[in-house]
Amino acid sequence: MPTELRATLPGGDYHRPEVFALERERIFFRRWYYLGRADELAEPGDYVAYDIAGESIVVVRGKEGGLRGFYNVCRHRGSRLCELGAGHARGAIKCPYHAWTYSLEGSLIGTPMVAEDEVDRASLGLWPVTVDVWAGFLFANLSEHPEPLLDTLAAEPEEPLPLERFGPLGELRVGHRTLVDVWANWKINVENYNECLHCPTVHPELVAIVPAYKRGDVLEDGRDDGGVVIADNGTSFTHSGTSALPVMPGFEPHEATSIYSIAVFPNMFLDISPTSVVATCLHPRGPEQTTVVTEYLFRPEVLDAPDFDMSEIVDFNELVNEQDFVVCERVQKGVRSRAFTHGVYAKKDTQPYVFNQRYLAIRDAAA
Repeated sequence: MPTELRATLPGGDYHRPEVFALERERIFFRRWYYLGRADELAEPGDYVAYDIAGESIVVVRGKEGGLRGFYNVCRHRGSRLCELGAGHARGAIKCPYHAWTYSLEGSLIGTPMVAEDEVDRASLGLWPVTVDVWAGFLFANLSEHPEPLLDTLAAEPEEPLPLERFGPLGELRVGHRTLVDVWANWKINVENYNECLHCPTVHPELVAIVPAYKRGDVLEDGRDDGGVVIADNGTSFTHSGTSALPVMPGFEPHEATSIYSIAVFPNMFLDISPTSVVATCLHPRGPEQTTVVTEYLFRPEVLDAPDFDMSEIVDFNELVNEQDFVVCERVQKGVRSRAFTHGVYAKKDTQPYVFNQRYLAIRDAAA
């Protein structure tokens, strides 16, 4: 008798606005949310405004060098302070509406044409958002009393913390960044990342360099470190599996021909090869749209070399990404069918199933 297959989420969970509204409140606004690399905020006054499922925040490098996060809204009349993306504030953040001005630490320091005795400036600083950095990766948490970031990461099932040794991750710099709007629910993107039954059909170039993926596996039998071997002793995530780039520090000889890939709940993918790291951030824009930001990380001395060429790594990864985006958008169209009450998970779909069980436990927990 065939084993009874496990059910996916109901079709409506991938497109109903009320489900996305619940996710915003119970997942994206309560969990540590991955934003990108912190090295984009290199100097005091550098800032980046991010969108977290429709809630805008701004992260700024303070005068003393620390990072601070704030809701991207003026305390006067609610104007948006900074446009989405990166910028530089010369010593202060000024509202473009009435010019109320805030220090890089969030204090209200200027109210043109409003006397100091009219308002209590001390009580009208920017609303704070907790931010923290692990291994150069920037996270934010909108809850009032978040668990420490490292405690959260230590409890992640796929164990990201030991991977910090590769590179080491905190020393790497962004060499290239891409941004793509994918018309698919964020969970469809996560489920797709977590399985490889689709790989032989969708990714012929990828399975040519990773034998485990050709078998539909995402993990290799007999290994407990999460790595999968690159064919023919390859060392890179390229069409050939090889690269002229050197193997980064932190890789033991038996690890220098493997790729390590993990997902960090809810919106981060991390793919580590011996020559580069690809960090992916999912930004849910609504129940049926996800902005995918991909950052390509390299050793600083490799980036600075006069003959540095990342094109073979970027081109290969972008090909794989585009193939994934196409099928994710096909799934999004399909789950809207009135016939699709739910799908099924096969044996090799274990990781998507585990993700969805965790997702449901968090989403449906008591408020």
